[in-house]
Amino acid sequence: MQMIPLWFTAMGLVANLSQAQTIVKPDNPDPARLPTLEVSHRVEWNQDFYYLSADFPNVPGLICDLWCFESEGLEFAQAEALNGGGVRMRHTWKDHDWEVVTVATPEAGALDVLATLEATGAKKHKIPKEYPGLNVCWQLRRAPNFWSKNQPYPEFVKRCFIFTENGRTFLDQTVRRKIPVRSPDDKYNNPPWVQMYLSRSSPEIKAATNSWADYSPDRFTVPVVGAVSRDGKYQTALVSGSAGTMCQAWHDCMHNNPLWMPGKNGTAKEWRIRIYAMENDSEALLDRVKKDFPGMIGD
Repeated sequence: MQMIPLWFTAMGLVANLSQAQTIVKPDNPDPARLPTLEVSHRVEWNQDFYYLSADFPNVPGLICDLWCFESEGLEFAQAEALNGGGVRMRHTWKDHDWEVVTVATPEAGALDVLATLEATGAKKHKIPKEYPGLNVCWQLRRAPNFWSKNQPYPEFVKRCFIFTENGRTFLDQTVRRKIPVRSPDDKYNNPPWVQMYLSRSSPEIKAATNSWADYSPDRFTVPVVGAVSRDGKYQTALVSGSAGTMCQAWHDCMHNNPLWMPGKNGTAKEWRIRIYAMENDSEALLDRVKKDFPGMIGD
């Protein structure tokens, strides 16, 4: 699914953020160890946006926002606090008798986000034939030790990474094709500010001439996309177990696009991503990812 950011027409501009309104902020039973979560509403570019935020105590200057969801047909309905500092969000799925239920669970140095479908109509005994495309925009623009603020945006790109056959690879070291919709000599193409990446098992995709980003010929081996802190001491990563595409986009944001996979009961499907926050050790990151996502791409 090709993602068209709503901020595309405002490239290079600082977002006009209104003061966020907190919808729910659960009590954190162990704030020195667990990330503190919050669901908030913000008005940006005269539109309503709903974010799940995580403030990590183990990594200085790391608060990240997940726009849940940048997806057509889904509308935010409600959020509630859960025991242990977690939250549950509900999104209505337009023209369907189902809603997306997303549970975010804080862990030491991590955040687990799991989405499932729940029936709202008469067909509660049936499994849906199709599932909605969930697109989370993971943003670091409020993380002082990670953001691009006061630096040219390509400097931020140099700290973003994926894993290729060469190991952890920073995005400025990948082949980054020019933005198709921009002229070749546009400043956002020299170097390209945004890029999409395919897994090594995904079929080739050719970007349309009006696309906001092109696909790099460099392929990722594991569905992990992340960034190193400005001081080089820490890293954070957005991870899934099944993504065929990932991207790094405008305004300090990245996307990891997992598939709906069979759930624990073997029938109903689930959609899952995780965020990690830790010291800058790429091997330690991979060890944790592979433990949490056994059988993932790249094993």
